[in-house]
Amino acid sequence: MKAAHRVTLVLCLIALAAPAVFSADFEADTEGPWINVDVIDLVEYGDASYLDYLGEGYVAVLEAVKAEGLILDYGVMMKVTGNNSDGDVVIWWSIQSLADYEKVGGRIGAILGEMKTAEEWQMIWKELEKIRTPRSSNFYRQVLWNKVED
Repeated sequence: MKAAHRVTLVLCLIALAAPAVFSADFEADTEGPWINVDVIDLVEYGDASYLDYLGEGYVAVLEAVKAEGLILDYGVMMKVTGNNSDGDVVIWWSIQSLADYEKVGGRIGAILGEMKTAEEWQMIWKELEKIRTPRSSNFYRQVLWNKVED
């Protein structure tokens, strides 16, 4: 694979699937579950073409890593009510521990290469740039709530 194609593939990987956890300060205890939540604004609310490209890109990758048992689950939610400033689409996926997150990162480049060529990923990325703006990407640790009995 040419160096330019590798760079493009890595950039697509980061843009499609990597949460912004690299700068975060995590506790030594890495048990979770951990949930990554991406919030997206669409240029035109309800744009069905976004969901098509999402299905070819991000969701296809999430489905592949879930099939390999690297993530627990994932989902896509589209807003139907609320303010324009709330974000139009939410994409989430969960893992059991930060060690699992590292496994996903180690495997995802190969999965992307198996799914599409670098040129195909570039086309999807260019189309996504036209119709959506990533709003935020956050990593949350699930909190288990133990209700105190009276």
